[in-house]
Amino acid sequence: MILQYQGRDIAARRNDTLLDVILGAGAEHRHVCGGHGFCTSCRVEVLQGGGNLSPVSDLERERLCSQAGRLRLACQTRLLGDVEVRVPPPVFSGFGPDDL
Repeated sequence: MILQYQGRDIAARRNDTLLDVILGAGAEHRHVCGGHGFCTSCRVEVLQGGGNLSPVSDLERERLCSQAGRLRLACQTRLLGDVEVRVPPPVFSGFGPDDL
């Protein structure tokens, strides 16, 4: 099966986590908490093939709130088939150094 990540096709095995596949291919991907699902830094946006991923876990639902499903935690999500994901754009808070 294929994980398409940031436009790159990566061969993957069924039931591997997205994070393991990405890192195993030598790609960089944030994972501040070491893949334990606490920090959400490894989140990815699902572009295609969301049905080919493991079901959204309670932990993901708690951490990602209403975005769970469209966004997934790469460390908690397992591949079941071909999927396309990307790193989501950063969230703009509206505050910057000039706003202080």
